[in-house]
Amino acid sequence: MKYYTLLSFLVLLFLITIALAFPNGSELLPKTFEKRNQCNSALVNADFNTNIFKRNPSVVGTVIFSQDECGSTEVVGIFSKGFDDTSATYGLQIVDECRNVLFDFTEGLNIQPDGSGGTKSFRHKFDNVSIDCDSNGILTKKVHNSKRNCYRNKIRNRLPNKVMITKNGQGIDFAGIF
Repeated sequence: MKYYTLLSFLVLLFLITIALAFPNGSELLPKTFEKRNQCNSALVNADFNTNIFKRNPSVVGTVIFSQDECGSTEVVGIFSKGFDDTSATYGLQIVDECRNVLFDFTEGLNIQPDGSGGTKSFRHKFDNVSIDCDSNGILTKKVHNSKRNCYRNKIRNRLPNKVMITKNGQGIDFAGIF
């Protein structure tokens, strides 16, 4: 009987220790048993400085997208030209070649003009957006699965997604994601 009491006490102590080791009531609890490194680290750039299709780009700057192992994406950028209207609301969107909006980063980034035509640097981490971790990534998301583009008179493969700068909700310039 003495041994059963000691054994019961040790089992109870073991269970209490295990229960205290797990997070309680936090956002980490659902992710406890997930694989730690689900995605590859990735870095892509949207360069508004060297737009080969235009001689005088309306916006000059760069935006960098960085993906960590968990699939979260951090967006960092700065612009030096094209943001003259300080009362306007500027934003950043990921669009496909037909200008369908795939992702809208306007609210999270809070792009603010600096008064000299550029912007202050901006940065935000998005946990629900990846670069290429799944089919809902910046590089991989498609609105339609057709191989044809949105122009019905041309048959060719779809072009990659682009970054679009918006002013009061209207697109003002584009850059490819590389």
